[in-house]
Amino acid sequence: MRIEDKSLKGARRKFLVSLLFLIAGLVYLISPIDLIPDILGPFGWIDDLMVLLGVFLYSAWSYHRMKKAAGGRPRA
Repeated sequence: MRIEDKSLKGARRKFLVSLLFLIAGLVYLISPIDLIPDILGPFGWIDDLMVLLGVFLYSAWSYHRMKKAAGGRPRA
């Protein structure tokens, strides 16, 4: 009988969700639909950068949590 570490499983799930958010952020970056139109120059680019920065930080945080939950154990 194998005992599963639920915290590691949850951390992996959160990391996968964060990757989906990262992909959605990249799609938002290249999409013509924005909260603030890009035609306004720097003001339009700020919202794109904030969304991208937010999803990148969330992905980095969830990756760190996943590695911390793994505790340096070898992969199965």
